Amino acid sequence: MNSEKQLLRLLQLNGGTFPTGGFSQSWGLETYVAEGTVRDAGSFGEFLEVYLMTSIGNCEGPIICRAYELMEIMKVLHAAGEKESDVIAAQLRNLEQLSNAVKVTKESREAGLRMGRAFGRVIEPIAGEEAMLPLHEVFGGMNISYPVLYGCVCSILKLDREQALAAYVFSTANTLTQSALKLIPLGNVEAQQVLFEMDAYMEEVTRTCMETDVEHVTNFCPGIDIASLRHENLPVRLYMS
Repeated sequence: MNSEKQLLRLLQLNGGTFPTGGFSQSWGLETYVAEGTVRDAGSFGEFLEVYLMTSIGNCEGPIICRAYELMEIMKVLHAAGEKESDVIAAQLRNLEQLSNAVKVTKESREAGLRMGRAFGRVIEPIAGEEAMLPLHEVFGGMNISYPVLYGCVCSILKLDREQALAAYVFSTANTLTQSALKLIPLGNVEAQQVLFEMDAYMEEVTRTCMETDVEHVTNFCPGIDIASLRHENLPVRLYMS
C-alpha cells in the first residue's frame, strides 16, 4: 500500500467520525477539572503529557506493537495455508488479558472493551470477514480491548506500524483537547496551541511505544487512577470516564 493511501486509512481509523466512542471518555480529566487541578491551558498541557506517556507510551502503545507483530506472524501462516499456531494464538490471548489487567479501575477497563467492540463492529465489514477470521478463531468473537484490536487491524490492513502508533497518540491527544475545550473551558486558539506545541513530545511518546518491550508494560500513574475512581461519584458528569 502506498504512503498516501496509508495516510488516508490512518486518518479515517483515528478520525473523530470513526465511531469508537473515544469522545465520550475523559480518562480522569473531568475529575481534575471538577476539583480545580486542571483549570487552564498550562495545567491541561501538564495533564496531557502525563497521560500520553503513562497510558500510551508505557502501556497501550507497546501492547499495540505486540498485537501488530503477532498478527504479522499469523498472516504469514495463513498465507502459507497452515493452521494458525497455537503458540501465537495463546500469546494473543495473554496479551488481551494483559491489556485488561493493566487498567486498574473499572471505568478504564470498561472503556477499553467498549471502544474495542465499537471499533470491531465497524471495521469488520470494511476489512472483510475473511481477513478478520483469525481474530474470531483466537478470541471466539470480537470482544477485544481497543489497543489489541487496533494493533491487529493495522497489521491486517497493511498499515505502517510506526505511523499507526503516531496516529493513535495524536488521536488520543486530539480527543482529550476537544474534551478540555468543553470542560475547562479553553478557547479554540488556546486549545490548538497546546496541541500544536505537543508535536515533539508526541514523537517521543511514539518512540517509547516502539522501544518498550511488552514485558515492561506499566500503567503506573496513581493520580489518574484515583481521579478515575472519584469520577464515578462526581455530582455531574459529561463523560463516561
